[in-house]
Amino acid sequence: MLDSIKSAPMPVDGKLELVNSTSLPAWHDVHRPAAWHGKTGKVLLLDGYSTRTLACVRSWGKRGIAFAVGGETPWDMSLFSRYSRETFVYTSPKRDLSKFVQDVNRFSRRFRADSVFPTSEAAIMACSKYQDELECSPIIPHEHLIETVFNKAKTLNLAASLGIPVPATIRLAGEDSRRLDELQMDFPVVIKSSSSESLLGDKVETSAKTVYAFNKVELEKECRSRLERGQSILLQQYIDGYGVGVSGLFAGGRPVAVIGHRRLRESDPLGGPSALAESIEPAPELLEAAIRLFERLQFTGPAMAEFKVDHRSGRAYLMEINGRFWGTILLALASGLDLPYLYWKMLNSMDIGPEETVYRAGVKGRYILGDTKCLFLCLKGKPQNWPGAFASRLAAIRSYLGSFVDRNTADLILTRDDPKPFFARLLEVLS
Repeated sequence: MLDSIKSAPMPVDGKLELVNSTSLPAWHDVHRPAAWHGKTGKVLLLDGYSTRTLACVRSWGKRGIAFAVGGETPWDMSLFSRYSRETFVYTSPKRDLSKFVQDVNRFSRRFRADSVFPTSEAAIMACSKYQDELECSPIIPHEHLIETVFNKAKTLNLAASLGIPVPATIRLAGEDSRRLDELQMDFPVVIKSSSSESLLGDKVETSAKTVYAFNKVELEKECRSRLERGQSILLQQYIDGYGVGVSGLFAGGRPVAVIGHRRLRESDPLGGPSALAESIEPAPELLEAAIRLFERLQFTGPAMAEFKVDHRSGRAYLMEINGRFWGTILLALASGLDLPYLYWKMLNSMDIGPEETVYRAGVKGRYILGDTKCLFLCLKGKPQNWPGAFASRLAAIRSYLGSFVDRNTADLILTRDDPKPFFARLLEVLS
């Protein structure tokens, strides 16, 4: 089927009111799967390769919260943290779902864990599908929420229905390759998968990466290739701008603790994970839009709404939402907002005071490996036909070196009190 997702103007209204955990509708009614018992007990923490998990390890480890952390390989960086006292290696759901479930159950028994907390889309989807077979309670969104927050097409449709601007988008699936000649879009066209991860047979499969088509021939070739593999794809208007995230903890869609960040550099200058980001006070209209989205979903837990702000018009477009901790979660900790700990308090029905929800704006968090990749790509020069902003070689060198002497910039993985995860990630990248 071929669907068109239309944008709409964004209204601005009202004041933000953070809710205290004592007034939450509570976690038990809105979010938990049937097996959830209301207390985390000891947590089996998965996805040790991710910054999301590392944030939980550092936060919970400093506070003496009981957990064991697992990785998909022995080199996953979270396993090397000074706060990781109990570690294990399990089968990735991207390799074998049944072995993944067996490993989760085996290690939950070994470490006497009461709950399992996956931080990646792949592991969340696997735990959702097989939660009746798990011997510990999965800390995951409800199944119907997973189907929306991890699906870009559904997310954009929801946003458009609420009057939140989204890029002009066309969804292609099934036999739509026959209708490619009918499409009328301005180039470049952004081609992305509807979902980052998909459950296929006995494993979770990662979808193809986002690419750009600069002419009709490139567009048709890429689309036909993906559609022949059974993928659902989105063709999207290109927005020349910068990324802004509105993220935090929500209870029934209402904000418990919220932080904003702006992407200053990405690991790929054409678009990719954040390499350097700054904590900011989110613009009222973006905050209001994010809250309306999560209120409509009645979402409870950690989540982020990602926007792109057009350089020329200043207009912000919703790009996607994440119903989990996000890649720059370590920036929140560096800014004084301990969201993993607040989430643990939510899970255990503990009060969250207003003083625990404040943070420092203007803190810059850097991933030096991603930033170095960004520098090298900038040194190669602006790609042919690229219509957007692109740093010159001299500007890229200056900004890269300047971050080393900027007092407001800190590397988020390489820290004085816990340096080993950085070197584990470095070895993993080099290998």
